[in-house]
Amino acid sequence: MGEIRSRSEYLKYFAGAPLTNARQSEAFRVALDIRKFEIELYWKRAAYFWTFIAATLAGYLLLQQKTGQDSFDATYMVTCLGFTFSVAWYFVNRGSKSWQRNWEAQVDLLEDEIVGPLYKSEINRYGSRFWDLTAGYHFSPSRINQILGVFITVLWFGLIIRTLLLADWSLPAHRWTAAIMSFLTLLTCAVFWFMGKSSEATKPRGIVHSLRGYTDDPDQ
Repeated sequence: MGEIRSRSEYLKYFAGAPLTNARQSEAFRVALDIRKFEIELYWKRAAYFWTFIAATLAGYLLLQQKTGQDSFDATYMVTCLGFTFSVAWYFVNRGSKSWQRNWEAQVDLLEDEIVGPLYKSEINRYGSRFWDLTAGYHFSPSRINQILGVFITVLWFGLIIRTLLLADWSLPAHRWTAAIMSFLTLLTCAVFWFMGKSSEATKPRGIVHSLRGYTDDPDQ
């Protein structure tokens, strides 16, 4: 659907009787419900990971109030936990986005004969001007959330490097803590990558299509 310049031009896309195919209508309803459910899960997962990341960051800041090398073991464990949770959060965000886009694409494919191109349509009566601080703008909350996840992950990685640079490598306890926690952190992140992907049986069936006006923003 191209650019629409009048209300009558808009309404013509929704003219006529809806398709009477009950199976397609039911599929459309189910796709909408699952899409809504996936969006709710997306933000619940975000809140879940933010709780753990905030707790680890608070623990790190509290440990920084200690003086000397006594806090290295606890500090390094906390930074490794923060990094691991941040990597997991980023991967979960990517996975959630993939499933959201799957159901959004199916709504796009099913809706035309039932309700018209309603989901694919976007009406912006006021334009999009970034410097108009009271107007809306085409930002994607999900993409910003993913970028924030990358930032937090890089932040924790920097804190890991900082903690290692402050270690007293003449102490065996520090060497063992660094070695064990580094190994467990790298192993866990590798497991996320190699074993955390959807299996072939649960992957969406591929459909080659071209969708005009498609949005990948889960909050739209």
